[in-house]
Amino acid sequence: MPAIGISPMRVRDVDAALALINAYAAEDRMLERTRDFLLEHVHDFFIAESSDGFEGCVALAVLTPDLAEIRSLAVRPQPSRRGVGRALVAACVDEARRLGLKRVFALTLVPEFFEKCGFTVVSLARLPEKSTAECPICPKRSRCDEQAVLLHIDGTKPEPLRPDEPVGYTALTGR
Repeated sequence: MPAIGISPMRVRDVDAALALINAYAAEDRMLERTRDFLLEHVHDFFIAESSDGFEGCVALAVLTPDLAEIRSLAVRPQPSRRGVGRALVAACVDEARRLGLKRVFALTLVPEFFEKCGFTVVSLARLPEKSTAECPICPKRSRCDEQAVLLHIDGTKPEPLRPDEPVGYTALTGR
């Protein structure tokens, strides 16, 4: 199994990341991105590489002085698990820690993966920085099926999702 290296994205990585992200977007598993978007946000991205080449990417978008979102996590399909996704998430958490942030979250169709990385499933209502600013303009807002997961950088555990709390944007707004 080739070793995986994580590094900041370079402009030369944009096309590989775009192809991988948009392949998953075509399956309705993540949001589509444009080449211009990736070039504009190249400084937010990390990539994973092995001797086999490009393995995946992820972005850390800082939303407020204490909160960032993990976005566009995409890993090349593999016949066996190699820890690429976990390494990319860890790079984002390390960067959030370096920046002095307090919380990191993601919206995901696979909350179990993030739980294995130490995140807790929470209601999107607890993240108004996202739900009021960006969710209303998302192309999937009326059919949002993602769950919010949250990690406190200091190691404390967020309160888990309660049965009476709305899960995603659609449940939160009722539309």
